[in-house]
Amino acid sequence: MGAQRHRLPPAVRVGQILDAALQVFSHAGYAGARMDDIALRAGLSKGGLYAHFPSKEAVFEALLARHLNPAPLDVDAVVDGAASPRDLAERLVDHLYASLADPAMICMMRLLLAESGRVPHLAARWRRDTAEAHQADMGRALERARTRGLCGDCLALEHPWLLLAPIIHTIVMAALLGPREQMNLPARQRAHVALIGRLLEPNASACIDQVS
Repeated sequence: MGAQRHRLPPAVRVGQILDAALQVFSHAGYAGARMDDIALRAGLSKGGLYAHFPSKEAVFEALLARHLNPAPLDVDAVVDGAASPRDLAERLVDHLYASLADPAMICMMRLLLAESGRVPHLAARWRRDTAEAHQADMGRALERARTRGLCGDCLALEHPWLLLAPIIHTIVMAALLGPREQMNLPARQRAHVALIGRLLEPNASACIDQVS
């Protein structure tokens, strides 16, 4: 009697498939990646792969959700726990930079930047569900911060996307770096905290009319 094949829980198997898919997409790009190659790297038959994902696009979409969909900002915890505007800025920056410790996140951003023309609907969905959702979270955080006296009618309150500009620049630059190049993330975080501190200052509102 032959040995029975060990059946993994679906969540574990999907994780293995996505690990394999990330390597295949990274090597071949979206156009060059094949379901056969993903199945082979994951140790599955092609039919076994299709049992979990109906298409290459579905695999790519799952990778976006896995690596480019950071946890939403807990506005109440972040703002109510802040003792000062500087503390608030540090809490916001800590949240924004938490996912940068994952190399797979940078790898997926590199893929998204390169392949957005081939899968524009997936890029648009990521922008809506992640980038724009983060901007809305920042806006809510600043509104709550104003009620707690942590900021006044400042520039950031009118334009919360400004709080995200440094992290977006950092992510894009990290995606463009070569394998031997490194980025000084602590220095960028400190600069980001300082910038948010300036944007939270009430006198910054004097610049609002100039950028509206």
